[in-house]
This record gives sequence, structure tokens and C-alpha cells, in this order.
Amino acid sequence: MRRFITGSVALLVLAACGGQPAEPKAVREPTPDEVAKAEAFLAENNTPLPEAWRFEQVNFTDGGELRIGLAPKPAPRGTIIFVPGYTSSPELASDFLARWDEMGFEVGSLDLPGQGGSVRRDDDRQKTYTGDFELYGRAVTQAAAYVETVRQSEGPLIIAGDSFGGHSILRAAADSGIPEADGLFVMVPAVQPVLGAPRWIVKWAVGGAVKAGRGSDYMDGQGPWSADDFANYDYTRCGDRPDRNFKNAALYITKPLLRVGGVSNEWGLGMVLSGENMMGNKALAAFDRPVGMVIAGQDVIVENKAADKLCTKKMDSCEVTFIEEATHCLYIEDQPTQDKVHAALNKFMMRLDAE
Repeated sequence: MRRFITGSVALLVLAACGGQPAEPKAVREPTPDEVAKAEAFLAENNTPLPEAWRFEQVNFTDGGELRIGLAPKPAPRGTIIFVPGYTSSPELASDFLARWDEMGFEVGSLDLPGQGGSVRRDDDRQKTYTGDFELYGRAVTQAAAYVETVRQSEGPLIIAGDSFGGHSILRAAADSGIPEADGLFVMVPAVQPVLGAPRWIVKWAVGGAVKAGRGSDYMDGQGPWSADDFANYDYTRCGDRPDRNFKNAALYITKPLLRVGGVSNEWGLGMVLSGENMMGNKALAAFDRPVGMVIAGQDVIVENKAADKLCTKKMDSCEVTFIEEATHCLYIEDQPTQDKVHAALNKFMMRLDAE
């Protein structure tokens, strides 16, 4: 998600208004020393996924396959399907997934199209898959239907996710209702991203690029993942924990198939339009199962006001947990902050049990 926020929209707006577009991003493969550093880091710091974890490739109704993970568990209190954010993966979120397993949940995951081990573009594996956000919602709905048929738990089925994953969950609820889900637990959902210009200008500029036939092009200054992306990253935007932030880079260095590049024009426009759709969506407003939303007080990636308004003003079934000290990247935060997210999940589960 962060590459969409850190100046790309502003640069495209500048180009559309007659300024000079950014130079194409230089792509650099990691050096042998960086590979060794990444391997050593993961050997010492990586939390493994739950012991029973397995991945399955499931045919996606829109074409290709979805990678769906699941860790079967005897007599679990419920099942959670986790949908990662943009550039993320269950491997990166393993701290959370392992903790949820310890808390007694049967834990699973979904890679959205264009991410992880799910279907990718043929022309550029790392490029965002589409600007049609209904498709991401359909992937969430299909994953819920699949997990419902194979899970061991007789308890609630919770669909959880963060950032772009949270957006896709809410979009699925708006479009299909996700009939198998008993509740939604969305963290720092990207209802609307923080933009580098007023929204109408962004829509005009990026929409112009899409209409001009450049929808699938990377936004100006964007491109495939490069080892420089994380070497020069400002950690204070995302957890202020360089040791934990490096986990994403380490995974991308050692597992190239997980890499996700910058965003395309069509995806950037699609995110904004989909968020606007959800803010006025009557079906989402009428969603009648419990929804829990975690908002981070120090978030500079997504608009907290939009997420809070959607939850507290538009959806009768939604309740907010506000974590003042948290940044956008919850599952690489320090442990006390992570524990507040897990406490919010426990509280949400109590709400489901009381239904």
C-alpha cells in the first residue's frame, strides 16, 4: 500500500498539469551480501506460521488460482481467514497468525489476485492485477465459501484483514454480503488512502491516464520491486521498528515469487472510486453481522476519518477500537501494541459468542 501513498499520485497530477513526470524507477536485484543478511535475519527473527499450516491452490471463478492457507486445529473456538494488505503476505503477518493460533483459533489466509501465490498478470507478475475492485471482493467471497467447506471449527467464521485487504473485505460485504461470514474484523482499512492532492484532482489526473489507454501502466516513478525500495525506506511511517520492517525486504529478497511492485494507474483510480462507492453503499450500510474495526492513531497511509465515518455513521453493526500509538503496519509494531489488537479480537469474539 505504501508505494501508492509516497508521492506517486502527486507526481502524476503534476505531469497531467504540465509538469515533468518522474524518471522511471531503477530496478536493482539484491546483492549476495544482502541475500546473506536477509537469510540470517529470517533465521533469527522470523515467526513461523502455525505448525499445521498448509497452502492450497483453488481455482478462481474469474480465472487462474487463489492461494488459500489454513492451519486445521482440533476443537477451535472459531476460524479466521486473514486477507493481507498491499505488498504483504501471510508470511509477513506470521506474528499475528501464530498468535491467533495460540489464542485457540483455526487460522487461514487468502492472497488477493496480484499478491502472494495467487493469480498474477501475464505481462508483469509484480504489477497490480486490476483496477476493478469488485474482483477483489469476489476473491474474498470465494475464499470464505471454500474455507467453510474444509474448516474443522463449528464456531464463528471471521474474515479479517488489513489495509487493502480490509478494503477488499468491506467491498465483498457490499457486493455479495459474504454469506458464510459470521463477522468481519478489519484493521486500518484503506477505505480512502491519504492522497498527495485533493481527491477530485487525483480522479481527474489518474482518470485521464486510464482513459488515454495507460490504465495498466505503472504510475510515474513506480515499477517492479527493487532492493533500493527498503534500503531507503522511512521506517517512522510504519512501526518505527527497522528490525521488524526489514522482514518484508528479507522475504522479498529470499522469496522472489512474493514480490509486489508499484501500483498501476487503474488500481490507484479503482481504490479511490471503490472507497467512494462503499461510503454510500446501501447494502454495506445494511450489513447485519458484527463488524469490528481497528484504527491506528498515527496512521499516515489511510484516512482515519473516512474509515471511522464508514464504521460509526454508515454501518449499524460496526464498532471501532482506536489505538492511539499505532501506525499503519500493525503486525510489525512492538509487542504491547500488537497485544492491543489481539485484545480487540478477543473482545470481538465475545461479541460474536453473545449473538
